[in-house]
Amino acid sequence: MIMKKTILTIIMLVAMSLSAAAAYVVVTGTNVRLRLKPSLKSETLTNSHGENVHPAKGEKLELLGDAGDFYKVRYKGQVVYISKQFTQASETTKSAKAAPAASGQRYVVVTGTGVRLRLQPSMKAETLQRGGVNVHPKKGERIKLMGDAGDFYKVNYQGNYVYIHKDYAKSE
Repeated sequence: MIMKKTILTIIMLVAMSLSAAAAYVVVTGTNVRLRLKPSLKSETLTNSHGENVHPAKGEKLELLGDAGDFYKVRYKGQVVYISKQFTQASETTKSAKAAPAASGQRYVVVTGTGVRLRLQPSMKAETLQRGGVNVHPKKGERIKLMGDAGDFYKVNYQGNYVYIHKDYAKSE
C-alpha cells in the first residue's frame, strides 16, 4: 500500500513539473482564426453553428510544435494551427527555440524596433507592406535566414523572401 502511494505521488509530481514547464503562446490579436492545417487557405475551426471560433486576446494556448508560419497548438482540447503573427511566444517557448535547429537551419534575430523589410538588398528598395502599411518584425523575433546579400540578410518572413539590414539583425 505504501509502495502504491509513493509511486502515485512520484507520478503526480512528474506530471505537475511537466505541465509547469509546458511551452505556450499568447494570443496578441483579436478575432484570430484557428486553422485546421498550417495554411491561410485551410478551413477554420468553427462551432456547431458554422461560426468561426476565436481565442481571446491574451489567452494562453499550449504549444505543440512549429509549422512554418504557424504554431501547432491545443485549443480547448483540439489540435489546431495559429498564425505566428498573432501570437507572442512564452519565455519557455523562446528558450526552447534558442537552440539552433538540428537540420542546420540558421536564423537572424531582429535587434531593432520598427525595422523595415526590403524587397531588394538596398536601403532605397520598396518595403514589405500589407494594406499599404509597412510590416515590421518584433524586436527579438527569429526569422529564417536564407542567405547573405552584402549589408543585408536575405530572410523568409511569413512566406516572403525579403531583406533586413545587418545593422538591425544578428545571425545565430
